[in-house]
Amino acid sequence: MSNIVNSTSENGIVITPKAFAIEKIMLTANNGKEYNLLGTVHDIKIHEGLHRSGLFVEIFIEDAVNLPDELKISLNERIDLSLVREEYSGEKRFDLELYISGISNYSEPTPSSKAYTLTCISKHGYLNNKKLLNKPFNNTTANLIKSIIKTHLDSEVDVRCSTEKSIKGIYPNLQPIEAIAWLLRNSHDNGTPIYFYETADEGLILTSYKEILKQDVYHKYNRNPLFTETLHNSTEKGIFEEERAKIRKIISNTNISKFEATAKGAFGSVMNKIDIATKTVKPAVEFKYNELTEKLNDLPVIENTMKIGKEKIEDFKNLKQHWISENSLSFGKDIFTYHDPIGEKQLLKRNAHINNLNTNVLTVSLPGDFKFAPGKIIELEILRQADIQEELEDGRDYIDEELSGKYLVSSVIHHFSKDGYFMQTNIKKDSFIVKQVREND
Repeated sequence: MSNIVNSTSENGIVITPKAFAIEKIMLTANNGKEYNLLGTVHDIKIHEGLHRSGLFVEIFIEDAVNLPDELKISLNERIDLSLVREEYSGEKRFDLELYISGISNYSEPTPSSKAYTLTCISKHGYLNNKKLLNKPFNNTTANLIKSIIKTHLDSEVDVRCSTEKSIKGIYPNLQPIEAIAWLLRNSHDNGTPIYFYETADEGLILTSYKEILKQDVYHKYNRNPLFTETLHNSTEKGIFEEERAKIRKIISNTNISKFEATAKGAFGSVMNKIDIATKTVKPAVEFKYNELTEKLNDLPVIENTMKIGKEKIEDFKNLKQHWISENSLSFGKDIFTYHDPIGEKQLLKRNAHINNLNTNVLTVSLPGDFKFAPGKIIELEILRQADIQEELEDGRDYIDEELSGKYLVSSVIHHFSKDGYFMQTNIKKDSFIVKQVREND
């Protein structure tokens, strides 16, 4: 694979989002010697996700000298990778510090060459295995996570949310990243889930669904068949942006089953708490779907006319029961334990948000974008597949109202290959732009 793919204009500005350049890919061996891998790399995949604590990178190599044997690779070598392109809006790039964690897919495509995939992880993931945490803690979840990353993982995190109460406890012999996941289990931001993840563009991020929803829409994508800017020989910017907004492929995984979602607590649930110190059961706390105020689109996934049996879904809550054991005498008055950030209804709301985000999950293939990442909100405009005459007669819009709307980007694979730079992304939404019960005509 050449280090530069696809076309540029006379001034060096790319005219297609498929374009990219590998500026550097350098391997540093255990003896400190550096090796340039630029001529051997044929494919790169960078995996990002809201539920990934770090980047996972696959680098496919074909060479004539069998580098793993030549360099005596022991799966802890450093790779410095720089990918770049010059757009009309300025330079976009990824600069990554990676560490080899494995070698897979070994083969011999020709008698004189070897092919294999180097699997790599981020620096903080590489450092994660060197320590177990078993010390006391007393702070907010956000501050505890920030301290773990800086002290034990030699990295920085961009904290974009609050985690309310301070908590006190002892880490139960966990690796740093495991400790972060353990802290987040009972944490929330106004009843919305909190995400700890990494992107190739912005690094480590700690944010909440509440804060994500405050963003503007990152970009609007469509499946329209025509390229009007290209047909009319418009500006390089117009051609680039039109191709950037085109969906190459889309697969829908609609999960609107009300029966399954109800069982998971998406529309209602009950919190039960037992104080093991005083041997008392606290009054149960109930949650209903209409208490959720944060969502991507304007209209909910259920209507007040929807029922299971004779009972309205919006009132159906008893199927999902949460049980928590508390110890009011563990630390004393006004000192909160690991479970306290849950609050009275916050865990129930958090659980509902998580499950409702799986209402409609799409896998979408898009042209490459260095700024595209998990945690972004995007909008889709999908055309209906119907007879044109029928649409003209009934006066309905050309838009597929079920698939269109705002989505949360959940995961992304940035794929750099001989065919260009493309992305495969999973996107989710918890609401719709049209009512889910059609009114009588």
